[in-house]
Amino acid sequence: MDIQGLSLAHVANEFGSPTYVYDAQKIADQYDRMVNAFHVPSLKINYACKALTNVNVLALLKQKGAGLDTVSYQEIKLGLEAGFAPADIVYTPNSVSYEEIEAAIELGVRINIDNLEYLEQIGHDYPNLPICIRFNPHVMAGGNSKISVGHIDSKFGISIHQLPLVERIVETLNINVEGIHMHTGSDILDVDVFMHATDILFGVAEKFKTLQYIDFGSGFKVPYKPNDIETNIEELGEEMSKRFNAFCDKIGKELT
Repeated sequence: MDIQGLSLAHVANEFGSPTYVYDAQKIADQYDRMVNAFHVPSLKINYACKALTNVNVLALLKQKGAGLDTVSYQEIKLGLEAGFAPADIVYTPNSVSYEEIEAAIELGVRINIDNLEYLEQIGHDYPNLPICIRFNPHVMAGGNSKISVGHIDSKFGISIHQLPLVERIVETLNINVEGIHMHTGSDILDVDVFMHATDILFGVAEKFKTLQYIDFGSGFKVPYKPNDIETNIEELGEEMSKRFNAFCDKIGKELT
């Protein structure tokens, strides 16, 4: 057996076993496939660091033009070590201390806020800081209930039912909301489910005039074994691009 002409037996003889080997060309091809699936004026693909934290893989994706989605201070540091600029790192914390969020702010990374308390506190402490808000669209998506994080009982994100309160906090503290974000689950196969959540997020986006980008999350179904099924990325990209471009036309503003 070999990968890109490299004998795995030779690798095992040289480095011992077990040894983890990653196919850089396959990773690059998959990134290109994702980019080519979308047809919008401005696109940024952020790789979820939690999927694989190997610093060499992160460096490869950085070279390809990806940004990095992180969920901990340690992942932020890995991203910086891999060569990502702070502005290309998105930090999406959940149930972490305020001190950790402040440490991330000091590094200059983009911040996703997913609860009202921290939204208000950051508005007080960092009045000029551009932030992104993570919303929970209340959509059940994913391979099973344990990996669905966008439903009404999920701890992730601010409920869309609390949008009026978010608007009030943002207006009162003059918070610069540059982005909104959602992530509804993992192993999402049904494109229509993803589109449903997307339409909900467009409704939220209309409320923030300072918006520069919309982060739609991911969680696509990938094949784990031969003949396994996967999300039709091309179909999803085509449908999302159509709706995204129409939304930008509607509000008269080009977003990323």
